[in-house]
Amino acid sequence: MPTWNPPLDRRVSLHVRDISLRDALDRISTDSRIRLSYTSEAIPLDNRVCASFDSIPLGEALGRLLHGTPVLPISAGGEHVVLMPAQTPGAIQQGQSVPRILDRVVVTGGAIEAPARRLTVAMNVVSGAQLSRYAEGNIMQALSDVVPGLWVWQSAPTSVLAHYGSIRGTSSFGSSYPKIYVDGIELANPLLITQFTPETVERIEVIRGPQGAALYGTDAISGVINIVTRHDGSEGGPSTVARTSVGAASSAYVPRSAITQDHALTVREGSSAQSGSVSLTSGGVGEYLPGAFARHTTGSAGFRLVRSKLIATGTARLFASESADPSSPLFRDSVSAARAGLVIPQSVREYTLGGSATIVQSERWTHSIVAGFDGSRLSNVADYHTPLPSPTGPALGAAGGNADLATLRLSTTAKLGDADKLATTLTFAEENSLLDFRSQPLTDAAELTADSDVAAARRWTTAGVAQANVSWRDAGYITGGLRVERNEALGVSSSVSLLPMIGAAMVRDYGPLTVKLRSAYGRGIRPATTPIRETAWFDAHREADLLNLIPEQQSGVEAGLDLFVGKTFGLQVTRFDQLASGLIQRVAYAVSGTVPGPSQWEGYSGSLQPYAPEDRHIAYLLQNVGQISNRGWELKGDVNIASLALSGTFSTVDSRVRKVATGYIGDLRVGDRMLEVPAKTGAISAAWLGGGWSMSVGASRSWDWIDYDRVALAGAFSNSTQTDAEMVGQQLRNYWLKYSGVTRMRASLARNLFRGLSFTMSGENLLNQQHGEPDNVTVVPGRTVSFGLRAIM
Repeated sequence: MPTWNPPLDRRVSLHVRDISLRDALDRISTDSRIRLSYTSEAIPLDNRVCASFDSIPLGEALGRLLHGTPVLPISAGGEHVVLMPAQTPGAIQQGQSVPRILDRVVVTGGAIEAPARRLTVAMNVVSGAQLSRYAEGNIMQALSDVVPGLWVWQSAPTSVLAHYGSIRGTSSFGSSYPKIYVDGIELANPLLITQFTPETVERIEVIRGPQGAALYGTDAISGVINIVTRHDGSEGGPSTVARTSVGAASSAYVPRSAITQDHALTVREGSSAQSGSVSLTSGGVGEYLPGAFARHTTGSAGFRLVRSKLIATGTARLFASESADPSSPLFRDSVSAARAGLVIPQSVREYTLGGSATIVQSERWTHSIVAGFDGSRLSNVADYHTPLPSPTGPALGAAGGNADLATLRLSTTAKLGDADKLATTLTFAEENSLLDFRSQPLTDAAELTADSDVAAARRWTTAGVAQANVSWRDAGYITGGLRVERNEALGVSSSVSLLPMIGAAMVRDYGPLTVKLRSAYGRGIRPATTPIRETAWFDAHREADLLNLIPEQQSGVEAGLDLFVGKTFGLQVTRFDQLASGLIQRVAYAVSGTVPGPSQWEGYSGSLQPYAPEDRHIAYLLQNVGQISNRGWELKGDVNIASLALSGTFSTVDSRVRKVATGYIGDLRVGDRMLEVPAKTGAISAAWLGGGWSMSVGASRSWDWIDYDRVALAGAFSNSTQTDAEMVGQQLRNYWLKYSGVTRMRASLARNLFRGLSFTMSGENLLNQQHGEPDNVTVVPGRTVSFGLRAIM
């Protein structure tokens, strides 16, 4: 038997199954009371491990956990152990296992961490390193490039809300969005997450479709995004990462380029047993349109504590943004001309605070608790989700309000059976949440009436979850789950929803080749009343309350094939077929002084009297449309060869109206394509690292979608010969416009100058596309080139 030098001769015990290598190393270093140092790039920390041993030397225990990795434990004196490279990185010794993509441990799709191998749904992961290639941590652009089937429209930097074009089609009108979590803490308003400090992100896990609703509940009908932040420490004292960049964005609408800025400072301290971090980010863009600007500041902090039976984490984040959003210069009508120079400032405040604890009772039983609070404050948010402009100034930025969400989730997981034969993982969870939101009141006293009071609501949600994962010889998997949820927002007639999910997968390993077949069914539901509709949609006279709306729902199946060759090559192919019902659209109607009642919608034609722009009588009403089918294909490929990484995605979606609800007065008909949903999206990227240089280049494109011709609509709105009835209902179809597509391109270059200091240069929107996405009036900054420095201290 080998003789181990102190402290590698200390005796340790460990009994774990299907946890990440990071957690296993942290727990064993805590038990043995050592300080463990290693380079995260050399070790697959997210790989799953299973281990069971009692009272063996620490050196032997580390050898078992690190089997298949090119490192060896070396005593560095005292209480210090270093995991040193034992061979050329990337080489595999005889007898070592081949590192596999599906061996990584993820948290989305289960109450605790579990291997991606057993997932029956398609999942994609965006790493913090990938996010760092995007200016200001543009998380929406990163998701559009890396995740197939998900597309986020490029919005103006003055826009404070994300604008999803497709998540496997549509799940609502103007407010399709996934349910978003930060370290397991649910966000009250998912549309506010548009950027995230890359230095604080470990990875972003994404699943699309309603299959995640069985675990995550209402509002997850489009999918789930879980942002996992970094909680690693810094051996040998505090570690500081500082970066700063300044650039110029071209514009055809101002005489000189707009200045862009992005600055960040991140400090970490601690060991693998306990660590903490704090980060501060600020940035913005100057006047790329007359009167436009955007400024934002983000502060975040976190900690991680590891004990032999406990892993606890805490997260805090504060985001503040101020911007001014002027009228688009592409408008040529008289109403827009009268608004020239009118700029209304808008602001957003978002804050997140919470923590989680995982308690390992035994190798079989694991318990977890997640408690968190998230809130937002929106003021004067510009409303982009109506086809017609508002004729009066005060209504330009009247959307806004407050939303606060407190959540508490308890879960217990039991691992039964033999992992090499028949094994079962049972999960039982209980979740309680309180959502409180209120819309922003009108600022014009003349508009305040008894019928325009501030909309406010407080909703309790209570849910129970049961989920079973059965595996046979670590090659066949069946997953079944049911969530029973009581949500007051679903309505008094049916406040209880049943959200099922069932899936199956088969995995075979042929040497370095892994083949996986998978299929899953799920059903999700979204209440008709949400904080997004109440605080981000302008509804000055509360016409949305006139009709009782049913919840939006989506159900469907996905089936796919995954091929992996170690971590060198990956191919993911998925077919999805989903049916959405009850989707809510904000419908325009013409009215002379009074609002038609629900019984009057059938055959409604509106007023026939022409109006001057300031006298228009067009209002909006939320209506359930009917049924929408979302069908399509998703493809994703990755190639990693030495220092070169190539990636590409391609998706197609056919999102069509299948059935129109009785009494619907909008512009859609059976067989129509859904508005603002691109038929095809794709992206390709390449990254290279070596010799002190790092380079990346990427391009993404959306093809073929239908949206309103907003320039023509604004002109008709200003034309006194156009009646109100000619701009609502089926007449709006005359202003539909087919958009051929838009291509985005970016590139970045970095050079290490000397130890700890590097120079960076990046370019965004290199093709200088300033408009055309998603409509013909949205304007974004043109070609943007930035230069910066990054220092590690």
